[in-house]
Amino acid sequence: MPARGGDWGLLHEGSDPIVADVPTVHELVNYYTTMAQEITSEADVLRKIGEGDDSQFKGESADAVRKKSKEVAESLQRMSGRYDAIRDALTGYLPELETALTESAAALRDAEDASAAGARAGAMPDPGQGRAQDAPPLTDDEQGAIDAKARATSSAKDGADAAVARLRRAVDGVNAAGKAAASTIRAAWDDGLHDTLGDKIKAFFSKLLKILVKIFTYIGIALAALAILIPGVGMLTFMAAVAAAVTLVLNITLAGMGEGSWLDVITSAVGLVLVGVGAGLTKVASLAKTAGLGKGMQGFAKTNLDKIKKLQDVRAVAIKDTLRDPGALRTVTTINRHINRLTDARIATMGKNTLGGFKEKPNWWRPNRALWNDDKAKIRDVLSKDGKGWQWQRLMSVDRQIEMDAMKVAMKRDYGVDIAALPNWHKYAAGGRVVASWMNTFSYGQGIKPTGWGSDQERVPGYKDASGQLVHGF
Repeated sequence: MPARGGDWGLLHEGSDPIVADVPTVHELVNYYTTMAQEITSEADVLRKIGEGDDSQFKGESADAVRKKSKEVAESLQRMSGRYDAIRDALTGYLPELETALTESAAALRDAEDASAAGARAGAMPDPGQGRAQDAPPLTDDEQGAIDAKARATSSAKDGADAAVARLRRAVDGVNAAGKAAASTIRAAWDDGLHDTLGDKIKAFFSKLLKILVKIFTYIGIALAALAILIPGVGMLTFMAAVAAAVTLVLNITLAGMGEGSWLDVITSAVGLVLVGVGAGLTKVASLAKTAGLGKGMQGFAKTNLDKIKKLQDVRAVAIKDTLRDPGALRTVTTINRHINRLTDARIATMGKNTLGGFKEKPNWWRPNRALWNDDKAKIRDVLSKDGKGWQWQRLMSVDRQIEMDAMKVAMKRDYGVDIAALPNWHKYAAGGRVVASWMNTFSYGQGIKPTGWGSDQERVPGYKDASGQLVHGF
């Protein structure tokens, strides 16, 4: 229940002094009652097993766990006392809380009535106020009016004081009831059940893992957002893959400890598998592009050598001409320059494995200087005014496939070589993989899965049910 409205300043309070949700307290009473009953029921079953009752559990394994079952049953029985104590404490606290809410509301009404009475008293006539010293004595009626106003003012003040006192009694009563309930709950916890050092280490480790999961999850989200803003940067993909792998390992560890959700494990695995699918598709495109460049190199070499041979034939004729015409020597020099240029171009092209502006890019799963230089060029494309700008084909991871299509046309046109372009389904698979990654990262990670921060413990009721089913299934 939210804070109640009204002029609480009349009771010397800045706001509603008693804010409580009574239905929620009732729900808590029912919850702890149910928990105590379930624990007691489980303890009874374990106690019977420990005492030799084979109607619940039979076989060699039953004989092996009988002693432990009895010990666990005793611990559970004592634990149920904790929930009984919370239930009893809240049950005893509820009447005081409801009374305090009722009394505080009544005190506010009393204070408002007293305030209104005070206002009416202040408006009553006072013949003695501002009366001249040489005025005739007050008449009986005038004195009666003065006395009536004084009585009304005093009565209004008494009513206001009584309202404040009523509120104080209500607040003190509910505070005392709260302290008594807290004392009962604390006393119930002093039942001899204590966490072992192993339990404390496990709890600390679990808390640490959950914090790390959140950190690496948000690192992955930040990297995904950066990849959208500046697409095609391989180092971002590499870092995202590392974050996805760490998150998966952490989620598996938490689920194995019974502190996590197998649904989170599955979605983390899906995220890592999608990264792997992307790597596989990129590898296929990379191999195809390398093969295309290799085949194109053969065509380029043949074309280049054909041009050189023709120039050499022309040069041989020109050399003969120099015997008759010394001026032909200039022609030989020009032909030599053309031959050297073609030879240098062939050497440079073959050495750099680049052809007609087509070059195979370094792959993100092998971070090195070449990858970083390529990434810097892509960053400049987006951020520099002289760059190529934001490119959708990089965002959808289909830039290699599109370049393969352009290569096919260029190789045939310039060098007479046919190379195999990647099939269309490869583009759809690459783009679909990217979209699936976004859905896994944003739609699930930020739309369904709770962050665990603050009050965001459950966004969609189905999440808890699905997670619970997976836990029981394992």
